[in-house]
Amino acid sequence: MLKKLIRALGLIMLLSPLTAVSAENPASADAELMQGVISRQLDAFARGDATTAYAQASPVIQAKFENEEIFMAMVRQGYGVLIQPQRVEFLGPKATSNGPVFGVQVYARDGSSWIAAYQMVRDQAQNWRINGCQLMRVAGQPI
Repeated sequence: MLKKLIRALGLIMLLSPLTAVSAENPASADAELMQGVISRQLDAFARGDATTAYAQASPVIQAKFENEEIFMAMVRQGYGVLIQPQRVEFLGPKATSNGPVFGVQVYARDGSSWIAAYQMVRDQAQNWRINGCQLMRVAGQPI
């Protein structure tokens, strides 16, 4: 099953503008830091903590969604499966032409399963931030 998930993450990379250019993955320390950022945001979504969730977003995303309320409205509308999922599994990062993309398997409350591909960037302080997320339902899941 894990191989299927990894293949699904690979498919996302091929279908998105984030085409992989290197077989090398980001360093283990960076992978842990990226996972921490994603974890903090998912935990904040589950608690309804807009301030912490918004703080994990990159400056580009924060400029696009000018405040926490607008950001959370966008999340509720387009990324509802990320709010209080039953479970998540971190699949790890993959190097792409636009920087690392970190894969997360998300098991939603309705029983559906998703791959979330998080584009990660460093901010001015060199901390990892989320610069976008693409969701793809795992094949064979009910609509």
